[in-house]
Amino acid sequence: MKKLFYLLSFVLLLSACSKNADFLVKEAPNTAAELIAAETAFKGAPLNNNYNRKLPEYLNVLGMMVAQADNQKAGLGRVLFYDKNLSKDRSVSCASCHKQSKAFSDDVAFSLGIEGKRTARNSLPLANVASFSAHYSIIDGKMPLLLWDERSPDVSSQSRQTFANPLEMGMEMADVVNRVKEKDYYPYLWRKLYGNFEPTEEQVLECLQEFVGAMGSHDTPLDRSLEQAMDLFAVPSSEHHDTVITHIYYSGNDTTITTINTVIVGLPGLSSSENRGRDIFVNNCTKCHSPIRPFQEVFAACNGLDMEYTDKGLAELTGNSADVGVFKSPSLRNIALTGPYMHNGRFNTLKEVVDFYSDQVKPHPNLHPRMMHDGDQNLHLTATQKQDLIAFLHTLTDTELAFDPRFSNPFKQ
Repeated sequence: MKKLFYLLSFVLLLSACSKNADFLVKEAPNTAAELIAAETAFKGAPLNNNYNRKLPEYLNVLGMMVAQADNQKAGLGRVLFYDKNLSKDRSVSCASCHKQSKAFSDDVAFSLGIEGKRTARNSLPLANVASFSAHYSIIDGKMPLLLWDERSPDVSSQSRQTFANPLEMGMEMADVVNRVKEKDYYPYLWRKLYGNFEPTEEQVLECLQEFVGAMGSHDTPLDRSLEQAMDLFAVPSSEHHDTVITHIYYSGNDTTITTINTVIVGLPGLSSSENRGRDIFVNNCTKCHSPIRPFQEVFAACNGLDMEYTDKGLAELTGNSADVGVFKSPSLRNIALTGPYMHNGRFNTLKEVVDFYSDQVKPHPNLHPRMMHDGDQNLHLTATQKQDLIAFLHTLTDTELAFDPRFSNPFKQ
């Protein structure tokens, strides 16, 4: 009987090796049973992916530096990210609220957590940035924080809080580690990476941070257009957007800022409507919601959703009345994929969002100064201008992200 088992094990391992040579590492200190368990769980899903990415040159010139990914940690983080066994009732995973097809956000106002409970706030997208590791870093002395009230400085801290949240996963980190120890597909992965199967809280969190840190979207129509134009977000100088005054040019590693007057011809590859929408966006939105991280100046603000806030935002943490209604100001990459919108998911469509900023912003006392336009908190856009702005927002969509196998569910192959 033992001979038959070893023969079957050898055949299965040969089959696995032939399907995915990178999946099995000869020098890893694994038993045959551990290798078979991992191969069975992931059905040959390649976990030794290259998670490193290269940003368009125009982003590199502006100081966007992508952290070097640890591919093995990111691969293990991918498994942890999708594993529902790491929640209290084994019903949800990180990916349950952060779906790849939605730029790692959710398509409901409040996500479904353990025991059928609903989360307190809308799920923020993880891939609404050109590069997660580059976006959440210090640039020009400033660094954005995570979550709607910015209470987490990094993915490790965010993940720890998400695991423990009784509405989300309901697990202390010691419980998470014990669940990892239960599953027969983790010994192979752990020994391959750490040389032993003695998982720790820190290892779980660092692998999740590597996986999430590798996310990003930088292959959008806007990126391709800016890379071709080498003229970054020229600022329109007149109401009619017929001239520009500031240009940022680059060649190699040299950046030149010049002030000139010229006729706007629009970014190459974008339609007239998209270019007009870009002008509206640059004039009114980019300081708080730029898809280009170095151009974003505001990372949290009150935007006048209400006069009286049920969810008080940052003030829930600080108790400071000046923080009532202050929430994270996210980048808008993939915004067309990530509805519903706002911290409570109150708007289902981009049209509703644009209508709000056009005519429905409330004069809350904490309204951020950047929300004021010539003394008015509303933009008062025409119907055509609204259409143009929405058309531009669609140029921020990276269509490849939703199908990138490196970030897909390894349990479903």
